[in-house]
Amino acid sequence: MRFWIGLFISFLGGLIGLGFFRIWIKLNYPSINDEHLDFIALTILIIGLLITSIEHVTQSRNLKFLADEQKGRVLTTKEIENLSKELRNLEKIKIVLMGIQGDRESVRFANLIKEILIDASWDVDGVWEDIIIGGIGFGITIRESSSEPNSKGKILNELLNKNQIKSRIVVKPDLVPHQIEIIVGSRA
Repeated sequence: MRFWIGLFISFLGGLIGLGFFRIWIKLNYPSINDEHLDFIALTILIIGLLITSIEHVTQSRNLKFLADEQKGRVLTTKEIENLSKELRNLEKIKIVLMGIQGDRESVRFANLIKEILIDASWDVDGVWEDIIIGGIGFGITIRESSSEPNSKGKILNELLNKNQIKSRIVVKPDLVPHQIEIIVGSRA
């Protein structure tokens, strides 16, 4: 809206500068001469152009933000290869993979992780879209039943963080042993 207001103000300044209102103003206000009108027209024109340019910059920033949000989390080919290579060296257990229902970016990133896990010969169940009561937050949450210091979930958590994928571990004793749940939350 501010863009159009600024454009209208610039248009008004241009009309004064071109002379459509110049004769009317000079007839009704004899103390105003052409130099005054030129200065007024230039000032109005500059104000209008400033308003439109500020609004344009704001809209450009908003569009860039939306484009970045839509793009979502991505991994380079090298990061995918490194992660897959390191996952191949770990003992495999069943992974239940989930994304947040209604969050397309979360589900898309969960599918990317699934492809990496399958490439590394892991048993993956999902990607399921789930609603987590109380929310899951940002990044990736790894849930497992074991609280051992060298558990599979903790090793997987360290591996993801080492490869610039923000993750955290949560011990949930009621989970099936030898199974890990990976929940891909919202983008941070």
